[in-house]
Amino acid sequence: MLSTMQVPAEVMQKWQEIVDLLAEILCVPSALIMRVESPNIKVFVSSASKGNPYEPDEVARLDTGLYCETVMSTRQPLNVPNALQDEAWKSNPDIKLGMISYLGVPITWPDGEMFGTICVLDKKSNEFSELYLRLLLLWRDVLQADLRNIATMQREIEQREVKIRRLVEANIIGIIIWNVEGQILDANNEFLRMVGYDRRDLLSGRVNWMDMTPLEWRDRNALAISELKNKGAVKPFEKEYIRKDGNRIPVLIGIADLEGMEGQGVAFVLDLTERKQAETEARESERRFRNMQMELAHANRLATLGQLTASITHEVKQPITATLLNTQTAQRFLTRQPADVQRAKKAIDRAVLNGMRVSEVVDRTHALVSKAPMRKDRLEINEAISGVIGLTRGKVLKNGVQLRTQLAEGLPDVRGSRVQIQQVMLNLIVNAVEAMSQMSDDPRELHISTQAESDCILVIVRDTGPGLSEGAIERAFEAFYTTKSNGLGMGLSICRSIIEDHGGRLWVTTDVPRGAAFQFTVPID
Repeated sequence: MLSTMQVPAEVMQKWQEIVDLLAEILCVPSALIMRVESPNIKVFVSSASKGNPYEPDEVARLDTGLYCETVMSTRQPLNVPNALQDEAWKSNPDIKLGMISYLGVPITWPDGEMFGTICVLDKKSNEFSELYLRLLLLWRDVLQADLRNIATMQREIEQREVKIRRLVEANIIGIIIWNVEGQILDANNEFLRMVGYDRRDLLSGRVNWMDMTPLEWRDRNALAISELKNKGAVKPFEKEYIRKDGNRIPVLIGIADLEGMEGQGVAFVLDLTERKQAETEARESERRFRNMQMELAHANRLATLGQLTASITHEVKQPITATLLNTQTAQRFLTRQPADVQRAKKAIDRAVLNGMRVSEVVDRTHALVSKAPMRKDRLEINEAISGVIGLTRGKVLKNGVQLRTQLAEGLPDVRGSRVQIQQVMLNLIVNAVEAMSQMSDDPRELHISTQAESDCILVIVRDTGPGLSEGAIERAFEAFYTTKSNGLGMGLSICRSIIEDHGGRLWVTTDVPRGAAFQFTVPID
């Protein structure tokens, strides 16, 4: 009810200034604002003027014939020039205080309910002119405007409280009222559900947010309390609570202080269990996806290397044969009389070089066949490309392809997986050679180049094969799409995934006058 509503301190200060000014302007000892507190009336504000017998918070009954009773019952202004000369007012209690003249007007709340009066009283006979009445009515309007603001503010507070209560009772999120000692003073059912306690635990004081906080989160709590003291609120942060059953629950918590309640705050708590489970499932799904990608990429490398068996065999067999010949030559030089040590040493040196060449071919092949986890390191891309060219040399020559390279010097390193970048090059070179092998008499040329762009390295594999139709260009990187009679259609799709995983992109264009140009970028480290 409006009649029980508190008047804010700043309004009380304003009203005090009003009655003090009234007493000074009208030259009277007393100016008052009276308030009804049935069955009594109270001196709500009293002027600080000299000779004022009325003290703030003085209370009198409403059935004693006071001037203010008549004002409130009639809801009209009252002017009593001299009560001693008026039979109706000779028994007025105010006369005992020497107040024989009176001018007062009623004050009402916005809904019409009586608040009280604003009045002036004098110890001598006083006619109180019409001008003084108008002044009193003017100040009464100011007071009633303040009461309207107070009522509006109260309605807004009540509406907010209703909304807050609905939020609390809706149990969409957990809400608690707490103090810095760790006590939870109140909580809604959702919070109690989260932590596994019931209302009896709460009422008994067994629910303590400090005790429910794991040791490793205590420092974060202390930081939050410090931030609350300085800013009045704490941005939402993640933490954990220990449930009544000993298990932990991840939560997102936001905190604000309670205005006027020292050392107390309200916290909004959101259960993150489902989100954490979803994140775990997403990470597991991502892990399975990555494993599947690795398996597919490995299978693709094996399939591609299977097509290069003859080429790799040749790359290994040739230096082994040369090694045997050089070894035999060295033996002959050493069995001569006298032994030709110098020429034998040269033959042995050639055998060592051929042995190292075999080792390089085996190492490169083993790296591509291996299914070890991929690591992204600093990588010199020209060196990685040259290794693949070496593995495919036999297939290139066998198919009558003329290979040209234009690898730019001084390229900055990239960060990536050597095996994966080499797999992309292996696919592109083999595809280009196979595309050109379908041609009869036209020149077969394969051109591989690298160049530095602003923030990446561009690699181009260009052939003079039959090229790709517009439709084939659009679908070239789709999984299971292939123009080969015996192809699976996974190679280019895997290659694009690898390049995109490195932060680059892979695309193809039709070359002029014929052929295709596959291009990809890898960001500079």
